[in-house]
Amino acid sequence: MRQTIGAWLLLAAMLVGMSGCGGASGASASTAAGASAAPGVSAASEAGDGVTVVNELDGTAYTVTFPEAPSRAVSLSGFTTEMMLALGLEDRMVGTAYQDNEILPAYREAYARIEVLSDRNPSREVLLAAEPDFITGWASAFDESNFPVDFLERNGIRYFVPRSEAAGAGIEAVYEDFRQLGAIFRVEDRAEAVIAGMQAKIGAVEEKVQNLEPVRVFVYDSGEDAPFTAGDALPSDLIRLAGGENIFEGDGENWITVQWETVVERDPEWIVVMQYNVSDDVEGKLELLTTHPALQQVDAIRNGRIMVLGLSDLLAGVRNVTAVETMAAQFHPEAFA
Repeated sequence: MRQTIGAWLLLAAMLVGMSGCGGASGASASTAAGASAAPGVSAASEAGDGVTVVNELDGTAYTVTFPEAPSRAVSLSGFTTEMMLALGLEDRMVGTAYQDNEILPAYREAYARIEVLSDRNPSREVLLAAEPDFITGWASAFDESNFPVDFLERNGIRYFVPRSEAAGAGIEAVYEDFRQLGAIFRVEDRAEAVIAGMQAKIGAVEEKVQNLEPVRVFVYDSGEDAPFTAGDALPSDLIRLAGGENIFEGDGENWITVQWETVVERDPEWIVVMQYNVSDDVEGKLELLTTHPALQQVDAIRNGRIMVLGLSDLLAGVRNVTAVETMAAQFHPEAFA
């Protein structure tokens, strides 16, 4: 993926006793015991003095307290933008960036009212000009080259790092992200409604495929000499819910570079190609896969079983429902006849 995605689930025990404010953004830091040096997960709790979120970045836990709901939010990824729009927060958003796929039709009108700060991460000057009191987005948005914690604290900007960015995250982490955003913006009822709708639709798919043999799936993100693919990342759980198994789940990090020889050895029955946006050369990706000499005996190539999904379909958000439904119908057409 174009963003460096990596995180480890924050120990639940860290929620105990971690609250309060510090610095301009109401944040305090502590070293996460036993945490890996990888960016970001969050956990939220609500107390009388506001909503507290614990973000983990580079092995350090940062506690951020929201005494009131943000009113000038900026989203630095397409998936968090759509999550916020799903919660009806467009009137509290003053900027977006890094929209990897075209916005969903249901959100186009709301999205059109929000300023696009940049195709990728904006400069610090552009971000500050929007006068945000809150940002969220890719975990990499918070690294030293973009908007690190000390920069945010100096400028009074609170923040939230999606839990679904963590290695090993699944659909439950997506629901938790919605709940935490709902708590931060005091729209908990909206968040629960979104979650209930997703659970109902995904649950219906699960019922149809639960007794079927999972198909082997390879996620192709990019790379010619060596493919970049999903490991212990959210797409693995979405594939499982659709009645498949990611051939690289359990191979370490959430997004990994592998070798074509290993792809051949694991012989996927389906290949899911990730498309970033309208300018992404998805046709070139398909040509690479279908003409690569080493792949000609792979089951998916021999039987023409390749599908294209948008990057945003496999990242956290309401699109996860369509992704699961689409993959399941392809993996197990007999269950949807």
